[in-house]
Amino acid sequence: MIFEKLGKHQKAIENLILLLSTNLILLKIILKKEFISKFRTVLKAKENFNLAIKYNPNIIAEYEAMFKKLTELKNFTIAKDYEQKLQILKKYS
Repeated sequence: MIFEKLGKHQKAIENLILLLSTNLILLKIILKKEFISKFRTVLKAKENFNLAIKYNPNIIAEYEAMFKKLTELKNFTIAKDYEQKLQILKKYS
């Protein structure tokens, strides 16, 4: 083995390799937990969205009406916000 040629440094290098491999395992675990957490958040958001559509099926028409009124009143800042939400509603419903 290559480590035999290193003499007194062999144990230190082996410990370093062990430490690095342990850190990689821990990093993988942390990343997996973060992914699962974010995935759960996305699932919950989809459930909430589906419930909103189920109990308020006219939500798209209401957003369209509100967007039209805001545009007529020249309140473009809020109208833009409503337009973005309306696009999301149309895309996912």
